[in-house]
Amino acid sequence: EDQPKKIKTKEIIFGCTGTIGEKFPEEKIINKIPDLVNSIKYTQNKYIWMKAALGIMTTDTQPKMAMEKCQIGNNEVKIFGVAKGSGMIAPDMATMLSFIATDANLSDSVLQNLLNSNVQDTFNSITVDSDTSTSDTLLLMASCTAQHNKVNDPYDPSLDSFIKALRFVLKDLALQVVKDGEGISKFIKIKIKGAVSNSSAKVVGLSIANSPLVKTAIAGEDANWGRVVMAVGKSGESAERDKLSISIGPYTIAEGGDISKDYDEDKVSSYMQNPNIDLTVDLGLGDGKANIYTCDLTHDYISINADYRS
Repeated sequence: EDQPKKIKTKEIIFGCTGTIGEKFPEEKIINKIPDLVNSIKYTQNKYIWMKAALGIMTTDTQPKMAMEKCQIGNNEVKIFGVAKGSGMIAPDMATMLSFIATDANLSDSVLQNLLNSNVQDTFNSITVDSDTSTSDTLLLMASCTAQHNKVNDPYDPSLDSFIKALRFVLKDLALQVVKDGEGISKFIKIKIKGAVSNSSAKVVGLSIANSPLVKTAIAGEDANWGRVVMAVGKSGESAERDKLSISIGPYTIAEGGDISKDYDEDKVSSYMQNPNIDLTVDLGLGDGKANIYTCDLTHDYISINADYRS
């Protein structure tokens, strides 16, 4: 085992969640720090990561971990990640904590660049309930102990394998958060295409994903495509009724602004019983596209949050 080194204050990053407005009991942490430092085992044992994932759970029903190996040059590099999050989850800010660590020898600027460029369609493309918070934290850290030459350029070709692995870890953790959404009975993937731009597609996708009417319809296994049209319209983005088409799973429900002539309600109703639901909206206006990941809204979500402090 490696010998522990003295940790400087500026090397400690603090993250927490809790009831907003209540004073954080910092004494509980401060008084335990000496014991924590003395009990740390300096090892790469994966069970250390499991303990970390378990230690940050709140309303989560299960720990969230992801691991991946890759290459930089001829050297193997590892990426480990843990996350917590279940409710009050929306892109950019949430009651979410995620810590990603690697042994890759990368500069701070490379780490920041890679995180910024790979978070938009992973963590920033999930939503459980549209609500945001004060505690959103996603950290990418490197110990720089891998034996390859230090990389200072985020566009260095030697990072191709690392970037692919990082994206895998980020998306894996992000989807674990959605799949553990409070009260979830359905995991929903919303695919938007045909928008005027990628950014417009994302706004439309989030409008659908955050609609209580869409989410409750899916919870009730009701293929109510009118609610999807409503959510597209209220997004404020470019849309034309007569160019819009909507599919649930492999079944086209609406096209040309009207119900599809091939619509078979029995087949769609049967599909709606699946735990994983794919919803596709083609706006028919351009090449813009986006994928958004969310869950349904059930009675259990209300119960969990109504009883949160009691």
